[in-house]
Amino acid sequence: MSLSLHLPTPHRAFAVFALAIATTLLFLGTRGLWDPDEGRFSNVALQILRSGDWISLYRHHETLHFTKPPVTYWAIAASVSALGWNEWAVRLPGALAHLGIVALLLRIGRHFAPRRPWLPALVYATFPLTMLASGLVTTDTPLAFATTLAFACYVIARFESRPPWMLGMWAGFALAFMTKGPPALISLAAVLVLHAFDRRDAGLPSLRIGRGLPLFLVLGFSWYLVVVVKHPGLLDYFIHHEVVDRVASDVHGRHPEWWGGLYVYGLTLGLGALPWWPWAVAAWRRDGGRWRDATPTTRLLLAWLGVGLLVFMLARSRLPLYVLPLFAPLALLIGRALEGAPLGRARVAAAAAVSAMILGLKVLLAYLPQVAEALPTRMAERLPLHKNAREWAEQLDVVVPYRIEEVVFVNDMARYGLHLYLRAEIEKTDVDGDLASKPISDAPFDDVLAHDLREKPSTGRVFVMRPAMAERFEAEARAAGAMPKRLGAVRDRVVYALAFPAAP
Repeated sequence: MSLSLHLPTPHRAFAVFALAIATTLLFLGTRGLWDPDEGRFSNVALQILRSGDWISLYRHHETLHFTKPPVTYWAIAASVSALGWNEWAVRLPGALAHLGIVALLLRIGRHFAPRRPWLPALVYATFPLTMLASGLVTTDTPLAFATTLAFACYVIARFESRPPWMLGMWAGFALAFMTKGPPALISLAAVLVLHAFDRRDAGLPSLRIGRGLPLFLVLGFSWYLVVVVKHPGLLDYFIHHEVVDRVASDVHGRHPEWWGGLYVYGLTLGLGALPWWPWAVAAWRRDGGRWRDATPTTRLLLAWLGVGLLVFMLARSRLPLYVLPLFAPLALLIGRALEGAPLGRARVAAAAAVSAMILGLKVLLAYLPQVAEALPTRMAERLPLHKNAREWAEQLDVVVPYRIEEVVFVNDMARYGLHLYLRAEIEKTDVDGDLASKPISDAPFDDVLAHDLREKPSTGRVFVMRPAMAERFEAEARAAGAMPKRLGAVRDRVVYALAFPAAP
C-alpha cells in the first residue's frame, strides 16, 4: 500500500484495485458456511436449482421464504450452477459486489477528491467492516453495490453533464429494490431531497422522472406483482411483517430499545471505519467545514449519509450490516477530507496494520476447526464451531450409513447450510405446531412432526434433535407405525432413522 503513494494516478488506481482483489478473494472458499445466515441464504438459492422455479422463493418445498427479494438468490444460484456446489461459488457474488463498489469509487473519486481520486476507493477497500462483509453470504453487500451504482450514475449525469445517465440511476435503484426492498429507497430519498434543495444550481440536470420513474417501477416492482398474484396473502406479509414490523415494532427482537441504534450503529461505524475516520474528523475541524460552505458534492454525500442514518436510527430492527450501504458515501467523505492531508509512513502503517488484523481474522475463521484442535478443551468449547455447516455434514456422513436425502430438525434450529454439502433438503418440524396457523412466509416450522411422519415414509431421511426430545420423538414415530432407530450423535444432538415394516 505504501508503494502506491509514489505511483502515477492510473497506476495507483490499479494498485488499489489489485489490493482489493487480493484481500477479497483470499480464503473466500476456505471457511465452511455458517448458520444461520449464510446457510439460510444459500439454501434458498439452492432450492431454486432444485425446483427450477426462479420466481417463487422457498426455504423448503413446503415453505415459502420471501424475507428478501430474489436478486441475491438469483446471483448465488447462477454462480453455483456455473462453478459447482462449493463455498467459493456461494460467496463469489458478494465478493464481486464488493469489488464493484471499489471500481465505482475509482470511477467517480475525482469528483470528490480531485487531488487523490483513488483515495476513496482505498479507504473503502480497507474499512474493517467492508473487508469482513465481502466474505459473507448476505444481501447487504449486493445492496451496497446497487445503491452505489445508482449514486455513481447520478454523479456522472450531474457533474459530467451527461443527462442520459439519470436513467442508469433509476435502474440502479430498481436493482437495489429487487435486492433488499424498501431499504433501497433511503438512498433514493436522499438524492431526491438534495436535488430539490439544489434547484438554484444553473447546471442542475433533470432527473428525467417521466422516463426514469416508469423504468424504476417496471424493473423494481414486476417481480413483486407476479408473486403477490401467484400467492394470495403475500402482499399483507410484505407490508406488515417486512415493513411495518421492522420499522415500528420489536417483533424481530433486533435491539429495539431507544438506545439500540446508538449502540449498534455507533459501534459499527466507530470500529468498522478505523483508522480513517479520526484522521478525517481532525482534518475537517482544521478546515472549519460547515454545511453552508460545502460544495454540491459534499452536500450530496452528507445528505446520503444523514438521511440514511436517521432512518436506520428510527427503525426498531437494527443489525450492524444494515448500514453497510452508507460506507460508500463515508469513504468518499473521508477521501475528500484527506485529499490534501499528508499520508506519511505512520498513517500508511496504521492503515496497513488494521487491514492485516482483519486479514488475520479471516484466516483464523477459515481454519477455526484446526485452531480449536490446538487449544485446550475449555477454550475450544467456547468457539462457535456449532455454526459450521461443513463440520455438521462431515459428522453426519460418519453417523448415517446411507445416502442422506433429507435432514429433519425436530424442535430445533435448522442447519440450512447442510444443503450445500449433502445436496439434501433441510426441513424443520414442530411437535406441537399447527399447520392451520402457519404463516405464508418465514414460518417457524415447515411441517408438524406427526403429519410429516405419516406423509413421507422415505428411507433417505434422518432426524436430528436435542436429547430431551428423543423420548417424545420415539413415541410419535411408533404412533405413526414406524420403528425409530438411534444412529448416534452429532455434537450435542442425537440422530435417528426410521424403519417401516413391510406391507403384508
